[in-house]
Amino acid sequence: MENNHPAIINAVTFGRVQEEIARRKAKRKVKQVGTKTEQGKYCGKYALTELLLCGECGKPYRRCTWTAGGQKKIVWRCISRLDYGKKYCHHSPTVEESVLHEAIMEAIQKTARQNADVLKTLKTHIGMGLAGEETEDKSLDIQIRIAEIDAEFKAMMSAISADNAERFDERRATELMNEKAGLEQQLSQITDAVQKRQNAKSRLDEIYDVLDGLKNHPMKFDDQILRQILECVIIESKERIKVVFTGGLEVEQPLY
Repeated sequence: MENNHPAIINAVTFGRVQEEIARRKAKRKVKQVGTKTEQGKYCGKYALTELLLCGECGKPYRRCTWTAGGQKKIVWRCISRLDYGKKYCHHSPTVEESVLHEAIMEAIQKTARQNADVLKTLKTHIGMGLAGEETEDKSLDIQIRIAEIDAEFKAMMSAISADNAERFDERRATELMNEKAGLEQQLSQITDAVQKRQNAKSRLDEIYDVLDGLKNHPMKFDDQILRQILECVIIESKERIKVVFTGGLEVEQPLY
């Protein structure tokens, strides 16, 4: 039974959770024979494990601890480079975590100052698109027709008795069930489309709120913020990274 009582969480949040569950399941473990690392395994401990990619071979980066002269240093290295040396990835650099964190937050801060107004406009347009859709009326029409089909089929079944079973119109019953199946598929597609647009608007809301808050208030590196607003971070060279925001906005950032 639908819409019988208030939901524990709203529809947008539910849709986002289902997307995230599907994304994590899709990241199955892939381990080559003789290698030390697993590619595709979901890891929630460090946001960069999910986001950091090699600009040369496209493989993820992995967090490592180096020890030199009794001093430990945290760095990030390309998984392909770790497993195979320079066989497949020749030039991917090793990047210190502190340098990486500073560069990423600087890119986010720069975007907050320069692009928050652009994101606000985009968010408004998506909201207008949602409001202008006619999918709700279509959904209602489809639901009414499904109810009519159910009522007609129920009446056909109720009219059957031991004496007139052979009079049951199987052809009509088949037509009704086929029509109902088609309508239910349309209804599902409409619902999915609306949910995706609502999810897109929700993501833009999050990005805009974060960037708007950061405009004049510098923040330290924060895994949660990265998960909210970034699609990925690409290590292009030892001097430069590319920060890609959810929605496709790209920002080049030097590594100091």
